[in-house]
Amino acid sequence: MRLYGFTLSIFLLISNHTLVLSQDTLTLSDAIQIGMERNFNIRIAQKNQQVAENNYSLGNAGFLPTVGVDASYLREIQDTRQVFASSDTPPQVRDNAKSSSLSAEAAVNWVIFDGTQMFVNYQQLQELKNVESANVKATIENSIADISGAYYAVILAKAQLDVFKETLDVSKERMTIAQAKYKVGKASKLEFLTAQVDYNADRAALIQQQEVLYNAKVDLNNLLNRDPATDFNVPGTIAPNLQLDKEVLQDQLTYNNPTIIAAQNNQNVAYLEMKRLRTQYLPILSLNGGYRYNSLEAQAGFILSRQSHGPYYGATASWNIFDGFNRSRNVQNARVGIETSQLEVESTQQSLLADLEKNFASYQNSIQLVELERANLELAKENTQIALQRYKLGNTNNLELREVQQNAVQAESRLINAIYNTKIAEIELLRLSGQIIDGDG
Repeated sequence: MRLYGFTLSIFLLISNHTLVLSQDTLTLSDAIQIGMERNFNIRIAQKNQQVAENNYSLGNAGFLPTVGVDASYLREIQDTRQVFASSDTPPQVRDNAKSSSLSAEAAVNWVIFDGTQMFVNYQQLQELKNVESANVKATIENSIADISGAYYAVILAKAQLDVFKETLDVSKERMTIAQAKYKVGKASKLEFLTAQVDYNADRAALIQQQEVLYNAKVDLNNLLNRDPATDFNVPGTIAPNLQLDKEVLQDQLTYNNPTIIAAQNNQNVAYLEMKRLRTQYLPILSLNGGYRYNSLEAQAGFILSRQSHGPYYGATASWNIFDGFNRSRNVQNARVGIETSQLEVESTQQSLLADLEKNFASYQNSIQLVELERANLELAKENTQIALQRYKLGNTNNLELREVQQNAVQAESRLINAIYNTKIAEIELLRLSGQIIDGDG
């Protein structure tokens, strides 16, 4: 599985820093693979799918016969006194009379007609299996979206950290210049101290951003279900797809979104439930047969020994003609259930289309901001270089340089966030349209 849309590389940082990839570099595909193997929600959903697949069988639907074996053995010790109707026969009195009986039976019962209920049951089991398959796909897609978002949050935090490092370098250079000018009497001590304060403020911002990066890595490790303190490197680029088409996404959402598919499967289950209830108006016919063995041994009574064995077979028919209108009531409730499930399908689709509309608007706005902020960044960097040179020559003061410097930082931060927001919107659009993974998940 892979994330779609790696069509345009946009570098988050214009700097002299070169990222050296090592064995602990974590790619997005690696992160997704780890998450798929370890994610608890996916594993739970897959277990539920396994149960549904096991339930989807002819035997569970009622097509196959049932075969059972019963056996019993009984032994009794009794004191008996028997008086016979014939006056010529004296009473029979036995103390501690023993008797034993043994019976065994192998029986087969096969329902050959139940109003086609077994066929409906089988269809229902298939639809329930499809529901669980859709739930697994939805869980996988949600996990991929979460992992992807957390992964790019690490890249964002790292890029912001590099921005702060650049800012700190400029502040350090400014402080060095201010110190040199102060020593030769070309600047006041106030200017030098102000440069130191700004430098320390930028160091503090860098430390805070280091914490943001660390927390972003912890969040990603948590989604991957591994040691939160595991350190890793990430590539320094984000590559959003800038060519997504809203109409295509809407069509894909209607046919591919697993949440909609699950709702449609549940609607089918509701329809089949009504169909199953209607089969109860018809009679039931079953075949049965088996083999019986009985043995009796007694020390008192009319029969002192008896043994019988042999096969038997037959047919049974039953027809519940009237049950107090309960079947009619159940069918009416099932019809309401179908209507409810249809409303749920429409509600789900409408809600997801609304989400797609909002995310696509965010996606388009972010693309526009990327172009705008990229142009702003070029201007801001040029202004910073000009202001720094002017500061060296004494043609501008520290406040003007600081303002230009902060403008450059803000422009670069806005560009980074615009690229990140574009990618996050793309991920959500692909998730909504069911395209975030290849195949059926």
